[in-house]
Amino acid sequence: MDLAGFIRLLEAYRDTRYLFAADGAEHEVRIDRRNPEAEAWLAGRGAAGAGFVSADNPRSRLAPAAENDAARQRLAEAVRRVGADAVPHTGAGLDGAWPPEQGLLVLGLPVPKLTALAEEFGQNAIVWFAPGEVARLVPTRLLVEVLGPEAGAD
Repeated sequence: MDLAGFIRLLEAYRDTRYLFAADGAEHEVRIDRRNPEAEAWLAGRGAAGAGFVSADNPRSRLAPAAENDAARQRLAEAVRRVGADAVPHTGAGLDGAWPPEQGLLVLGLPVPKLTALAEEFGQNAIVWFAPGEVARLVPTRLLVEVLGPEAGAD
């Protein structure tokens, strides 16, 4: 991927609405923004933070619905194995150019464990949010690889 494509990919993450429903309320989280109601819900669950993780469309390449469904099931099993609490989420781009992706909002796992989980499912990044902080994109090592071998060259 060239630099312009990489920048478009980062902009797509930023222009995505990360949506989840919990305790009868719907919440929207956006990168570089805060959502006090979602933060309050998270704090009420006793979680210091949470990450949006998907298994859909590994490496930002559209996959058939059956593959995404199977990957989602494996993700849910992996989250259960580590004993983390999670709720379903949908990531939907504002422009509608990319189909919405399903995933899990995983509570209470530290960022390094969440990014490792995301890498296991071929994901470039997670979105992390915590009470009192703006939501942020946290890249996995796979995101750097998107640019190819010259990405780290001076």
